[in-house]
Amino acid sequence: MLCSMLCLTFVSSIYTHKIQHRVQVCEDVVRSAELHEVDPLLAIAVSHVESGLQRGLVSSEGAVGPMQVMRRFWCKSKPCNLIDAGMYALKHYELRYGHEESLCRYSSGGRCAKSSGPRVYRDKVLKMKRVVESISEGVCVDGC
Repeated sequence: MLCSMLCLTFVSSIYTHKIQHRVQVCEDVVRSAELHEVDPLLAIAVSHVESGLQRGLVSSEGAVGPMQVMRRFWCKSKPCNLIDAGMYALKHYELRYGHEESLCRYSSGGRCAKSSGPRVYRDKVLKMKRVVESISEGVCVDGC
């Protein structure tokens, strides 16, 4: 498992408030990513871009939680673990469309090819993933 130090270092380098809350969300994202065989660094980047690593966020479209999932598509049981639902969605799109296209689909579903917005989202997530990778290289030298 990735070290908790990665989440603490990442969150502390990006945010100035709600640090402990965001660290906990980050750790939950990493655990869920590992459970669902999703790249944990990518999952952290997606959660950062989607919600700023916040649990209670609700978008104008109705997406909820740290991974901003649409309950009607990704919550198959009640109660719904919104982080697990986000990992399920990421894994689903990755298996179906491949790595980079999966981010476009995660952001906009079937509208992916119809506008440039989802591609901008993909680029933003991949840029943030590089930031997380850079931090992980400095923090996780002894194997996380």
